[in-house]
Amino acid sequence: MNTGVPSVPLGRLRGIAVGAHWSTLVAVMVIAEVVAVSVLPQAAPGHDAVTYWIAGVLSALAFMLSLLAHELAHALAAQRFGVGVDRIDLWLLGGVSRLSSSPRSPRAEFLIAIAGPATSVVIAILAGAAGSGLATWGAPALITSPLLWLAITNGVLAVFNLVPAAPLDGGRVLAAAVWWRTGDEHRGTKAAAVAGRAFGLALVAFGLMQVFAGALSGLWLVLLGAYLILSSAAEQSADEMQHQLGGVLVRDVMTPDPPIAPGWWTVRTFLDSLTSGPHRQVFPVISFDGAAAGVVSLAELVRVPDPLNTRVGDMCRALPGVPVASLGEPLLDVLGRASLRQGRDLVLVLREEHLVGVIGPEDVAWALELSRGAPISHHGATS
Repeated sequence: MNTGVPSVPLGRLRGIAVGAHWSTLVAVMVIAEVVAVSVLPQAAPGHDAVTYWIAGVLSALAFMLSLLAHELAHALAAQRFGVGVDRIDLWLLGGVSRLSSSPRSPRAEFLIAIAGPATSVVIAILAGAAGSGLATWGAPALITSPLLWLAITNGVLAVFNLVPAAPLDGGRVLAAAVWWRTGDEHRGTKAAAVAGRAFGLALVAFGLMQVFAGALSGLWLVLLGAYLILSSAAEQSADEMQHQLGGVLVRDVMTPDPPIAPGWWTVRTFLDSLTSGPHRQVFPVISFDGAAAGVVSLAELVRVPDPLNTRVGDMCRALPGVPVASLGEPLLDVLGRASLRQGRDLVLVLREEHLVGVIGPEDVAWALELSRGAPISHHGATS
């Protein structure tokens, strides 16, 4: 799953960065409450609330570790098949392994997808065996019950993730099956996305029925269903972009020789110069020696308190904090690392530190529209 949310770094495992979003704490507390208030008082009666809560928090942390193992299995399988892994993140609704590239075959897609649920099944079996064995040897229920609960939850996690709907692991399995059957990776991703939206709608509907019946726990299903709907749509959109822009280079879509903002000018002088010429919202900033210095937007410049005595170069977002690209670089590689917000961001296309073009949101939109009709031909500068 892909959350798109920032996370707090927790360290590295097998060279893979691991992080957790703040909502992970919410998940830990909710799970701890369920175990401490609902599970343990019935399974292991006779203890005080503090004891139940300590066991509940430990159970929740154990479950989060099992989620991490689930995602790590995906990541290690991806590395085994030559797929890059950027990081693993935990958050409110689970975890996500962020892959930097796509599997090259349906077999790799399938094995990477199935690695997570298989790991959850192994954890379920081990936890169940440990809980049952300790119970046979007379261990107290306060110890065996959390282990059995961990076994059940990991079993449920494996089964749920195998539902054939994106962005769940089962969606990836479905995509791999369609890809293998038809030879069309794009068709497989589309099938998984359609199934994801259908499953998400079903969860939302069922959750709302529970809420209207007085069970507020249905809100979790509503939240999960909405996430599945949005994520499956985002995955399909990203796949369509990759399908349409695969093989397109930066030089094919950039705007060459764009209007620039001289960094040595005052903000007032530059704003006055904009009364004529192309109407732009974002400008590359050039230093006096002609080298690219950064990017600045009109929205940033018009808020400068003293435009008569402030230079444009002092207000720009300077390199290396601005995304840059080279002429022969694949456009998809650039889009994978650059956020392009309308009216704020640009990718600077450089040759030996000198600006030869820019890529903005409108250039990407132009490329997508044009690719629907015919392959994009080279129109920019040459390397």
